[in-house]
Amino acid sequence: MAEGFFGRFWKETKSFVFGEGGAGKDAVKAMPENGESVIPEHRKMQAKRKRNVIPENNLFYVKSNEPVVKSPDYSIMPTGIREFDRLIKDGGIERSSTILISGGAGTGKTTFSIQSIYNSAIERKEKGIYLSFEEDPEKIMLHMKKNYGWGLEELERKGLFTMIKIDPMEISRAVEQVLLDRGGELKIDLQKIELPFLPDRIVIDSLSALAIAFKEEENYRKYIRELFESLEQLKCVSYVISETEQDPKIYSRTGVEEFLADGVVVMYSLKKDGKRENAIEILKLRSSSHQKGMVPYKITQKGITITPEN
Repeated sequence: MAEGFFGRFWKETKSFVFGEGGAGKDAVKAMPENGESVIPEHRKMQAKRKRNVIPENNLFYVKSNEPVVKSPDYSIMPTGIREFDRLIKDGGIERSSTILISGGAGTGKTTFSIQSIYNSAIERKEKGIYLSFEEDPEKIMLHMKKNYGWGLEELERKGLFTMIKIDPMEISRAVEQVLLDRGGELKIDLQKIELPFLPDRIVIDSLSALAIAFKEEENYRKYIRELFESLEQLKCVSYVISETEQDPKIYSRTGVEEFLADGVVVMYSLKKDGKRENAIEILKLRSSSHQKGMVPYKITQKGITITPEN
């Protein structure tokens, strides 16, 4: 029979306080004559131990030595794509913001997101996490290296980046079962997505793959609401990718995504004289005023290159 939470708690506490084999009495030292306190070894170990640093009701779990996230942080963070930042009066995106990146296949949504993470890691040592619901991480990193020369593996070795593959079917099944068992209460009993560190940027790729995995659209809507709230609590900039048509009139699968998002960036592939031309548009950004309308861009060997018209 399982020993249960409290049994494990007592076992770990007893081991922590008294040591293995009950040697705790030797760990408590008398106060030295010089008046300086002695820090027992187990106290030093405790200071180094990792713990969850974000609210317990979050859909994510971050095990870290970093300070617990408490106070709001709305500081402005450059995206790492200078031409894009020039389209925004503040010169970047506010922390705790979730930005919906919408566009058709081949418009560069993944490139835009990883370019932001890569440049910010290189220039300012900021950390990034990429959560993939579709492609394998190895394949994405290979393509980024081949197409743009971005060494994501090196950033990974430095602890500045990680890419995690998540099965959207596992999430949908878990969510729908919890909703069925708990009558609409979602966070209870739902397995958390564990992150290796607190990111400065996080990418969800893509909401479209996640939505397809759900049998009931209403259940997807409930999960997305919880997901956006959880992303806000990470105090980072979150990019959530949505697949659309090449010249979209609807920017997400259900419409709730663009309503919940703090910003919406649309990447177009427009047919003109028998050719395709790319344009980017900041459709919505709550934190700052920004340039209106479509702005041309190209996908080059350096990634997304935005070329505003004079």
